Parts: sequence; structure tokens; C-alpha cells
Amino acid sequence: MYNLTKYTHRFLLSLILSTGIFIAGCSNDSVAPQTDNVEFSYIQAGDTVDNIGLLTLDTVKILLKDIKLNVANTNDSSNSKVGPFVLYLNLNQASRTNFIGSNLIPVGTYDKIKFEVHKLGDNETPPDPEFLDSNGRYSVVAKGSYNGFRFIFKSDVSSKQKLDFPNSLVVTETSTNVTIKIQPYLWFINEATNLYMDPNDPANRSEIDKNIKENIKANFKAFKDTDKNGLPD
Repeated sequence: MYNLTKYTHRFLLSLILSTGIFIAGCSNDSVAPQTDNVEFSYIQAGDTVDNIGLLTLDTVKILLKDIKLNVANTNDSSNSKVGPFVLYLNLNQASRTNFIGSNLIPVGTYDKIKFEVHKLGDNETPPDPEFLDSNGRYSVVAKGSYNGFRFIFKSDVSSKQKLDFPNSLVVTETSTNVTIKIQPYLWFINEATNLYMDPNDPANRSEIDKNIKENIKANFKAFKDTDKNGLPD
């Protein structure tokens, strides 16, 4: 009788445990997986001043890192895209939004986007070979011509950008898109004269780097763009 009772208890315990595991498994399977609710895109803008044709950009590559959204009226932020990754601008083609990535972030209201224009680190593998050469490591590579002479301008500045949204970004469970607008021609405009600077002239390097780093004249902008048409909603 003793042995029978002992075996009965073991059987009942095993049955309870296996049933519990089965129920838990069914419960987990019934929960729908959460999907990304924010996408990030970028769009380029072309020439912006009257002396059109003096400077022409063909392609621009920008190394970006750590896109974050800032919770409204706080210093808290939500990591959204780590990187580093390359934004490739082809200025010979019509402007269109290009996908960067997506992420699942907490529902809430956000007032800023943050990211870093990132100089390639010593221990980082370049995502594009043009960000590394015998002279150094870079964050921006711009190619074009000035007054008919070709140039390749490489900047090694690192810059933490913080852009205010025109209107607060309300994030829900439904997917929305944030577009970063980049106006690279503004990097090459002298702030005092409002004229293009020759990228081949070493005397202009510090001024061009300053424009990239300090976001002079709002070279970078960001806004909600759910329909991805490159315009603020």
C-alpha cells in the first residue's frame, strides 16, 4: 500500500507539472509578437543659392551613429538605431526618401531626434572603404566639381546633432516614419558672404568642417513623414 501511494503521488505530480508546462506554452504562443513602430528615412536636397553651377555635388556619404528619440520635456531618450551606418546621397538623381531602419520604441511623445555624425574609430571596420585612407579616418566624403575642377572633400569631424521636431512626434503602436532631410550644399557656403567656397582650397577646410559640425543654416532637419514624401506631415 505504501509503494502504491508513493507511485500515485509521483504520477500526479508529473501530470500537474506537464500540464502546467503545456498551458504556459499555449499562453506564450497566443501572445502576438510586437512589431517595430517607428521607421527612419532620409532625403537629400539640392542646390540652394543663386551661384548655381559654380559648385556641383555628385555624391555625398555620411557616417552616422546612434539615432535616438528624446522624450518630450525630459533628458531621457530611446535608442533607435545604433550603427555606424552610411547615408548615401546621389545628387545626380531626383530626391526621394531612403530607408535607414526601424525599431520598436515605447509609446509616448518625443520632441527631438539625436544622432552623431561619426568619424570612423581606430578599431572600427569601415562600412565603406572611402572612409579610410593613408591620411586618416573620416565621417563625410563629398565628391563634385568647383568652377570646373574636380574635388573629393573628406571631413574627419565628429558631431552630435540634436534636432527639434517642428511638431511633437506622438508614437503609438501604429507604424510612423521620421525623415531626416540633408542639405549638403549648405556645408560649402561661406556664412559671411553667402557664396560657395572652393573645397580644393585648404584655407576653406575649417569653415566647411564648422558648417558640418555646427549644423549651420539647418543643414540637417527632421520631421514626421508618415507617407514618406519628404515633406513634414
